[in-house]
Order: sequence, then structure tokens, then C-alpha cells
Amino acid sequence: MTGLRLSNIGKSYGETRVLANIDLDIAAGEFVAVLGPSGCGKTTLLRLIAGFDKPDEGTITLGDRQVAGGKVMVPPEARGIGIVFQSYALWPHMSVAENVGYALKVARLPRTERETRVARALDMVNLTPFATRRPADLSGGQRQRVALARCLAAGSDLVLLDEPLANLDVHLRAAMEEEFHRFHRESGATLVYITHDQSEAMALADRIAVMDKGRLLQCASPRDLYREPADATVAGFIGGGLVLPVDDLRPLGHGIATADLLGRRLRLRCHAGETARSLAMASTHPADIHIAAPDETGIPARVIARTYRGGSWSYELRPEADPTLKLPMSLPDTATPPEPGALLELAFRDLWAIPLADASRSHGAPPSSFPSPHLTEQFQCA
Repeated sequence: MTGLRLSNIGKSYGETRVLANIDLDIAAGEFVAVLGPSGCGKTTLLRLIAGFDKPDEGTITLGDRQVAGGKVMVPPEARGIGIVFQSYALWPHMSVAENVGYALKVARLPRTERETRVARALDMVNLTPFATRRPADLSGGQRQRVALARCLAAGSDLVLLDEPLANLDVHLRAAMEEEFHRFHRESGATLVYITHDQSEAMALADRIAVMDKGRLLQCASPRDLYREPADATVAGFIGGGLVLPVDDLRPLGHGIATADLLGRRLRLRCHAGETARSLAMASTHPADIHIAAPDETGIPARVIARTYRGGSWSYELRPEADPTLKLPMSLPDTATPPEPGALLELAFRDLWAIPLADASRSHGAPPSSFPSPHLTEQFQCA
């Protein structure tokens, strides 16, 4: 199998800086999703890995072989990389089997070997009965599986997937997620999956590389991104997260701290190297907000609106301590759901203190292209 290393990658088109200082190591056999909004640079990154474009700075290494950087520029056809495009890129006049075996034919492999590889690849993606059909006679999901079979037949150790589910409806997407899991498990290939859909990335990838404005913000497992975002941008993006201002952050050791939030002293999780500071940020998620139990420290908040979601209610609340702040909450359907105007005592199941260096960097950074995190006016102007 082939690993991938990107070292200090930079790319500009004219005066527009598209990528800057990208460092990313992907282990052989790993499934990594590159996640970010449109225009963040993720497709440019894919083009550089594939060899369609050359980086202005930095190097790209596949396994132990440098393929780009400095005076080195290995062409796409010599990199041994498989690519699954959003549009599938199938020849309409060829059958499924002919599409899968086309690259092998161009490489002048013996016919017997070509047929064996094609048959094995079609069997792996459950398309053997469709071998003689044309792409026009297939569903979107089946066409996507033809593109995967083409990579399998070619024996690609590294496969790039460029938003492969974007053209499929929601039901086909769910089915194809399992198909990608199976493809990864059975092929053992290294997968780099480009997407703007975080639900896909969270469901599929071993790690997720979050990009914004041409920079890599954080690369971590889906769970670590959700629970321990490195900065406010990641925190406000993953899982519909909330970013809240806290005062007088005091580490207690063992990854625990206390801080003042909306007039109450609360406990937070924190980085092992966290330091005391007067102003900080904490992240949480709507699923972590609930009505306080009698033994919990509650924060008074008033119900502004509610929406029935079928089996549950979504609420919008405004804390009494800061009416400029909106807090979302989801509760199961009950016989007496809180009405708009009701005053509730809220508690947090989980709070994470965003690390100092990243909090400072994010506070002084230009506006992100992600959805804005929920910040009070006080903190935005601090």
C-alpha cells in the first residue's frame, strides 16, 4: 500500500492564494476525508496530488517517491493513482466491462489478465450481472460503483474521490456509504475523500482534515474533531457546534478546568497544557444542552421559539444573563413540552475549553467561510 505526505504545500493562481502551508501525512491504507466549504482549496489539493497541477511550494511524496516539488513533476499517468470523479467520467459508448478495463487495455496488458482483473473488480462491487450494459442503463449508484471497479482493476494503491456522492439522492448516498466502507476494507487502498458534507466525512473517514481559506485547520478522528476542536472555526462547524465566551478559566489538572459562563461557575474539559486566563472560549453542541436536574447548576434561559420535529422538539432559548445570545436545544416529545415564554434552568453535559494558542489565533483571524459560530457581542468586540 502507498502512503501520502504533503509538506508545506502552497499554490496560487495569479495573485489569488489558494493553498498555504499545507502539511498532511496519510498512512498507507488510511481513509482520510478532506472537508471544507466551497472555495476552501480542497479540489485544488486533489489536483495537486493527482498531478494535474504543480505546487508552487512544498513537496508531495507517494510512499518513498517524491512526485512533485522543486524540479520534480511526475505526470498523472505515472503516479499509479485512481480517481473517482463526481461525474463518474465513464465512456458512454462502452459497456461496463469495457469501461473498467480501458486503462488496462491502454497499458497493453494481455487480454487474459485484463479479463481476469475486470471480472474480479466487478464481482467486488456486485456488478457482474451488469458487465454488458452501457452507463446510460445504470442508476447513479451503479455508475459510481463502475468508477470504483475501474480503480480496483487498475490496482491503484491510492484512490482520490472528488465529492463522489454529490449527484446522488439521499437514499443512494446512504447505500453508497456502505459501499465505500466495503471498498476500503476489501481493497486495502489509501483513500482521500474530498467533500463539503460533514455527515459523509464523519461516517466514512478514519481522520478528517478540515480546511478553510486554503489552510488546514485540524486533522483528527471524527470523535476528536467533535469533542476537542482546535479552534473556534472548527468548533462552530463540526456538528453545528456552539462557541461561547467564558471568563476566569482555571485549570484543575487531569484535563479539567472551571470557568464563569453566563454568571455561573462551571466545569469544563481542557487540554493537558491549558493555562489560567481571564478570557477564553468554550465549545459545546446542541445535544449537550438540557434542562438542569435539581442537583445541577442551572443557567436561567427563556424559550423564544419551538419547532416540532416528529418525536422531538427543537427550542431556541435566550439566557437571562445575555439576551443577545441564542442557545438551541432539542428535547424528546412529552405530554407537556415547555411553551414559548417559559423560563428554564439549563445545564451543559459537556464543555470544552478551546486551547489558548488556537483561541488567540482564531480571535484575530479574518472571518471564516464556515457558518458563523455563536458568539456574544461582548466577545466579538473584545
